[in-house]
Amino acid sequence: MKKIFQFNFDIFKQLMLTKFTNLKSTFKDKLINFYIWAASTIFVTGYIMQAFGLSQDFGAFQLGGVLASVGLFELYTNAVTFVSDLEGDRSIDYYLTLPTSVFTVFFSYIVYYASISLIIGIILLPLAKAILLDKLVLSNIAWFKLLFFTVLINLICATATLLLSALTPAIEKLDILFVRFIFPLWYFGGFQYSWFSLNEKVPWLSYIMLINPMTYATEGMRAALL
Repeated sequence: MKKIFQFNFDIFKQLMLTKFTNLKSTFKDKLINFYIWAASTIFVTGYIMQAFGLSQDFGAFQLGGVLASVGLFELYTNAVTFVSDLEGDRSIDYYLTLPTSVFTVFFSYIVYYASISLIIGIILLPLAKAILLDKLVLSNIAWFKLLFFTVLINLICATATLLLSALTPAIEKLDILFVRFIFPLWYFGGFQYSWFSLNEKVPWLSYIMLINPMTYATEGMRAALL
């Protein structure tokens, strides 16, 4: 049991360097894809939707939902990669033959996945400021709280990646993971509205959503941003 949970920092460091080296070929496209979606969402909610009666600060409000969603969307992408490896090259088998514990290997996956979404979220802030301009007031941001929620949310999503990948029998079943798990969590988790407003309009649904972890992610991000 001790060997399973023993942590080897040197091997952990080498595993992280290997993973980030392999990431170089795909990270640029990953950023572009996410920022097209994020920028479009922020621009529409920050400017266009005001013509339909939304408040002027809804763009900054929506940014909280976008930041909270980074880890959840990366969960699906990383699950695809992880399950593909299990069915293909099985590089994880090599990692598990290294003179280290199982914990060190899987912890490297968690930190790696969390780091990707954390970097994406951090780089998104300057883009959001450039789009929203004075609608996003940087002095209003509780930076420590924002960092805390960003790290916590991404670590939870990274851990869930491994758990859900283990429950996915084959890569062709990953659409079930998205449609039945990720999308409902995201869509009902306060991406476009606050829990308080939902509680005013549909109280019974708001109480059900208290078991949805995305509710706390979106509310936490907005509490830090606004």
